[in-house]
Amino acid sequence: KKIAMALHLTPLIDSTNRAPSVLNGGLDKVNPFYWLACFAAGAAVEFYGINKSKSNDASYLPGNLGFDPLSLYPKDEESQRRMQLAEIKNGRLA
Repeated sequence: KKIAMALHLTPLIDSTNRAPSVLNGGLDKVNPFYWLACFAAGAAVEFYGINKSKSNDASYLPGNLGFDPLSLYPKDEESQRRMQLAEIKNGRLA
């Protein structure tokens, strides 16, 4: 509530300080354009990933879309393999 007020936005919580969710029926208060934007962003990422996977690029790996703004992906090959293995193990754990 304080963050919304600081940004001069209308807070999404109701009079009982509950956030909108499926369980309390508050999702109808969220602007439909927000949901459309979320859906469009997700569809754009999926479309880009599918096109990249079909491009026959030798450097393509599943999940690697070439977007790393924080430069977290290692540069050397050994560290890259370790990171890929950690991702596979994390995926299996989840």
